[in-house]
Amino acid sequence: MKRVVLTTIILVFGTDGARAGPQAAQCSSFYISEITLVSTANGEAGHVQTFVGFGPSKEEAEKSALGWCSHIRFDLETCLNSDRLTARNSPSDGDGAALHLKYMKAVARITGCS
Repeated sequence: MKRVVLTTIILVFGTDGARAGPQAAQCSSFYISEITLVSTANGEAGHVQTFVGFGPSKEEAEKSALGWCSHIRFDLETCLNSDRLTARNSPSDGDGAALHLKYMKAVARITGCS
């Protein structure tokens, strides 16, 4: 049997959408939260969805990612029980380095940070 995996990445951010003015915030001051859901059907490989939220605090980043996760397709309980990871957008943070490398360009582009 051929296994098919579909991947959807939805990037959202926890700011009001306004571009940064002359005094752009440091990118390392933002937090990144990632939620990964994998659903299976009939024992086959399933549909993978990744929801990402950005915010000035860990709580805001998680709230943003959870909000999009539950709003688009799933209930909040499913989102809370999924694979979740949140870290500061800083290459010096050992645990969060993977998220920083994965989303550093998106954080800078969307938030206008420097």
